[in-house]
Amino acid sequence: MQETLARLSAAVKRWDDARGLPGYRFGGLALGVGLAVLVVCLPRPEGLTVEAHRTAAVAALMAVWWLGGVLPMAVTALVPLVALPLLGIATPKEAAAPFAHPLIFLMLGGFLLGHGMEEVGLHKRLTALLLRPAWVRRSPRRVVLALMIAGAALSGMVSNTATMLMMLPLATSLAALCADDPRVRTGFVLALAYACSIGGVTTLVGTPPNAVLAGIASEGGYEVAFGTWMLLGVPFAVLAVPMAWWVVTRIGLPLPDRAAAIEAPEIPAWTPGEKPVLAVACVALLAWLTRRPVWSAWLPEGAVVDDAWVAVLAGLSLFLIPRGGPDPHGERFLITFRRAEKALPWSVLLLLGGGFSLASAISGSGLTAWLASGMAGLGTLPPVLTAALICLGMTFLTELTSNTATTQICLPLLAAAASTAGVDPLLWMVPATVSASCAFMMPVATAPNAIACEAGRVSPGDMAYAGLVLNLCCAGLATVLAVVLVPVLFGG
Repeated sequence: MQETLARLSAAVKRWDDARGLPGYRFGGLALGVGLAVLVVCLPRPEGLTVEAHRTAAVAALMAVWWLGGVLPMAVTALVPLVALPLLGIATPKEAAAPFAHPLIFLMLGGFLLGHGMEEVGLHKRLTALLLRPAWVRRSPRRVVLALMIAGAALSGMVSNTATMLMMLPLATSLAALCADDPRVRTGFVLALAYACSIGGVTTLVGTPPNAVLAGIASEGGYEVAFGTWMLLGVPFAVLAVPMAWWVVTRIGLPLPDRAAAIEAPEIPAWTPGEKPVLAVACVALLAWLTRRPVWSAWLPEGAVVDDAWVAVLAGLSLFLIPRGGPDPHGERFLITFRRAEKALPWSVLLLLGGGFSLASAISGSGLTAWLASGMAGLGTLPPVLTAALICLGMTFLTELTSNTATTQICLPLLAAAASTAGVDPLLWMVPATVSASCAFMMPVATAPNAIACEAGRVSPGDMAYAGLVLNLCCAGLATVLAVVLVPVLFGG
């Protein structure tokens, strides 16, 4: 079985390499445009408005370009700005408005906080503290677990891609200390990649699909608050990280139980700016958790704040607070825009904006209601089976596509189908969003997976074998949480 998975993974890798060739790009462009023209030229189905028919053509084009990797995803996200006004679906102002959605600024604030942590070296302190206890350093398996906890914790506030890149050298050095064995090195790198993906589930700023969910839910009149999401995301990560650790170290790449004790890492001295960044991050997290139940009720009449407001305020403060001493680059404030503009993943914000613009057009034109009528049958199934089908479908679909693109395409359909079936849309959308971050088989599934294969030299076969087992385990865990926690947190 492992050999078959390795062949499949190698085939996907060849497809991924082909996407960089001019012939693939021009062919993909032609396929997307041709499909859109075909949709427009086909007879309009009964019950479908002209605007919805044209919106379906735009969605088909963007789906081909997104899922096929024809253009950079942020470039494809700009299509609604051109296509929607041209086809009379929306005015230029209406098409552009979702690019300023509050959830985009929530992500921006999270990016700035993560950048601040990286700038002052706060992530190094967290890792050293986790590896300090003697019991952690008694075996490679325990060191892997500590490494995964650090990676998952950081990925809640820093993008999982940045966390993977920051901690990859640490993973390889720890593996070398534990054993001079390439399989041990592979186990450390693969476990870190999985932990970074899982950790992104914990907060709304941890990974783009979470922000996609919050944005689409808000369009339907539902609020997914930062603190409420953490009540689901943190339990998932607390259970999924040990599960991933067990799968990697026991099934995928068995590691020895015992090894020579590893020296305790030195806890670095406080650098200028570490304490202020830590304070800003803690205050922001506390504000997110207490906004709805506590302090928002104390605001003046008419004042309205949300999680994005907190994120932007926290990000702004990092530009205003002095470090307390110059950094190696001579900077005296916690972060500067000169360095932040080079480090922040601005393309993610464009990608989210394009997804929100397309989702708004799909919903406003009535296309979602028409498409969802065929999915309403899910509502007749037992809730456990419905959740399981949604979780498994999203998990394996994301293996070949971006999880952000997958959620942007699928969540509006699930929302409309749930409404048609008389089910609260969040009961289907939330488990789908969690499962979109649980693709562990293929290098192209997530950025941490790709980094593990390219920079960490993890073989596609090892990733596919361990990833298949972990996919099934996490889909099962997401199903359980969908039945137990989601109705309590989001069903009201």
